[in-house]
Amino acid sequence: MYTHGLSKVAAALSRSTRSCSRLMASIAASPPSGLMCEKVDITVTGLDKEQPVTLSATLQAGNDAQFRSHAHYITDSTGSVVCSRQAAVGGTFSGVQPMGLFWSLQPDKKGTRLVPRDVTQQLAVELQVHTGHNNGTSRQEPIARCVVERAFMGEGVTRTVVREGRVRGVLFLPEGKGPFPGVIDMYGNHNILEHRAALLASQGFAAFRLMFSVFDDLPKVEKYMDSDYFEQAVDWFSAHPQVQPGGVGVVGLSLGGTLALVMGTLTDKINAVVCLNGNIAMLPPIEFNYRGEILPTVRLDLSKAKVKEEGVIDADGVVNDPEPEICIKVEHIRCPILFVAGEADTNWKSVKLAKQAIARLQSHGKTNYKLLTYPGTGHVLEPPHMPHCKIAYHPMARGVIDYGGETAAHCAAQEDLWPRMIQFLRKCRRHSQL
Repeated sequence: MYTHGLSKVAAALSRSTRSCSRLMASIAASPPSGLMCEKVDITVTGLDKEQPVTLSATLQAGNDAQFRSHAHYITDSTGSVVCSRQAAVGGTFSGVQPMGLFWSLQPDKKGTRLVPRDVTQQLAVELQVHTGHNNGTSRQEPIARCVVERAFMGEGVTRTVVREGRVRGVLFLPEGKGPFPGVIDMYGNHNILEHRAALLASQGFAAFRLMFSVFDDLPKVEKYMDSDYFEQAVDWFSAHPQVQPGGVGVVGLSLGGTLALVMGTLTDKINAVVCLNGNIAMLPPIEFNYRGEILPTVRLDLSKAKVKEEGVIDADGVVNDPEPEICIKVEHIRCPILFVAGEADTNWKSVKLAKQAIARLQSHGKTNYKLLTYPGTGHVLEPPHMPHCKIAYHPMARGVIDYGGETAAHCAAQEDLWPRMIQFLRKCRRHSQL
């Protein structure tokens, strides 16, 4: 289905069936190419029965970022390993986890986040099989190997840089004749990531990755923002000929989630808000001009920051709970709101904040909300099968911080959330046209 060029490693290993063998052993992935959010069936055959083997995955992301995972298996009575039904007995995950080799990928350099710099290119994941149980870095020649390609843009999806007045961003449009349901996507912390918007377009949405810093001619720091910029973005996007009339949805993670709530208060052209671990008050050092008034920001208690092993910062408790008077006036949001909160988020208390926003809505007689909470889940919620971003660089902290979460639980939450979020956006889209 996907026709993008293979990476160097993929080209060297590619075969017509995308399975490679040495002696009798072989490993195959089906499908060999697909979207990051889609599942892959991995099968190893041609081994002795009840033979201990190690399956490993390696992903080269850029020039200096390598991610690895591995799992220990015992072959069945036919000398095979079928990851969709057999349990890993050790490694970077355990149990029956068909996509475990993907979501348990860990960086060689601690604190490195998997950041797809060019979403038009596929990621090549090399799978290898070794005899015996090892830590995934055996120097022995693998007995079998193959390459699996993971894409963010589906067949026919287009990417266009947007420069409309002050508004900057990237527009992804699905294949086919529009117009399509529209959704705005945002991240925070100086991130200009595009992969979620690309995947949303691959699900049939016109997806606009709205940028507000560190992109094109936008400011290099998240310091000054104003409501006019975000209203202009909504006005432009909702009037786009490839976007269905009736409003657009908005999805935001972290600061992006906070801004999604703010945008919902600004205009009736928003038909759905998805707030992923967002705060419910503005964050320092941002001076946000909301129609002529600067929004107050939450207080920080830097004395609560602790430096753990290898210089990782534990920021749990640094961001204080916002006082009611400084919170975003979510009661002014007329469209449905989906709050998503990780119970193990150490960036701030996401569950408590979501419940505080809901209490505010309830006090105004509002019922236009839904809350999803996930145990063992940290701050950085990504699309399905992407690695758990637990430790990564934070520009405000000027160091590597712990975002919280337990890997298996966090990645299970990512897989559960994605179809729920898609359904929510589509349902709100239908209701907006009534």
